[in-house]
Amino acid sequence: MGTAQQAGARADDQAGGRADDQAVVDARGRWLLPGFVDTHCHGGGGAALYSGEVADVLRAARSHLEHGTTSLVASVATMRLDRMVRAAEAIAEAGAPNIRGIHLEGPFLSQRRRGAQTADALLEPDEEVFEELIAAAGGLAVSMTIAPELPGAVELIERHRDEITFAVGHTDDDGTWTRRAFDAGARTATHLFNAMPPMTHRQPGPVGAALTDDRVACELIADGIHLSPEALIVATRTAGLDRAMLVTDAMAATGLGDGDYSYADRHVHVHDGIATLRGTDTLAGSVHFLADALATAVRVLKLTVPEAAQLVATNAARHYGWHDRGTLAVGNIADLVLLSQDLTVEAVYLGGTQVS
Repeated sequence: MGTAQQAGARADDQAGGRADDQAVVDARGRWLLPGFVDTHCHGGGGAALYSGEVADVLRAARSHLEHGTTSLVASVATMRLDRMVRAAEAIAEAGAPNIRGIHLEGPFLSQRRRGAQTADALLEPDEEVFEELIAAAGGLAVSMTIAPELPGAVELIERHRDEITFAVGHTDDDGTWTRRAFDAGARTATHLFNAMPPMTHRQPGPVGAALTDDRVACELIADGIHLSPEALIVATRTAGLDRAMLVTDAMAATGLGDGDYSYADRHVHVHDGIATLRGTDTLAGSVHFLADALATAVRVLKLTVPEAAQLVATNAARHYGWHDRGTLAVGNIADLVLLSQDLTVEAVYLGGTQVS
């Protein structure tokens, strides 16, 4: 399969050549995987990626890098427009070595299915707002979550589908507008099942539309909280191992444990690994890393480690056209994760250099 192997590893430099001081690592009995690719992440290590502060961006990105995520898409949550603009600018300014792009989660989202997004910051699709956010991202914008039923949403997708990958999410659609969005060029479903209507036998909703459309990649949060084991199994079996992408949707408190936290404009309570908006039962993202999602895929889905590597690395890299990563192949960038037999991260390599 080429995505993982149980063997010794030799790391080359990022250009594909052989470094003069190259070390040989004996990985006997352990797993060598391609670096993880997380395309939906809001923070970690005590910092939010969308706070508008460069130091926070670097801190959050580093926390995920140390847990094996060598390619990260920083997600900007819906906030007041000027704060979203500043957040995108700060991510671009930070130059974190593992940040590959920016995901704009809004602001064109459904009020009814906003989840933890700021209610009074939600907007209807607007060309000028879109252009302002894209410009702020400084060439790093790779995806935008949008509710397709909003006036002008499908038209916005049609106009800009060659510039950015649109994802259907935070939507109250019954499936009708979701199908139109996919036909218009949207190619991703944002954290499938969450912040959208459930699938029923008469109304498939966004869930049914995404799972049965071979053009669409389906984000899944495999933290044991956002999705039941049964939902995770149904989604991966229906979409297949080629279209399912595990994402973290991690928030700033990831890696810190239980407690009360405030980041950007979010006030969150974490208890028993469940993050909610303080004083409510609304989920506010996850507090897990992609390494945890890999272990879940092996345990719950009964996948082999190479198969699970597809869900946390290969599929996302292919979906976003990053063909130089996501698999172990000659000529690819040496973004690597070395794991023990019990799937604990032991070492992380970025471009052939050990960083953790």
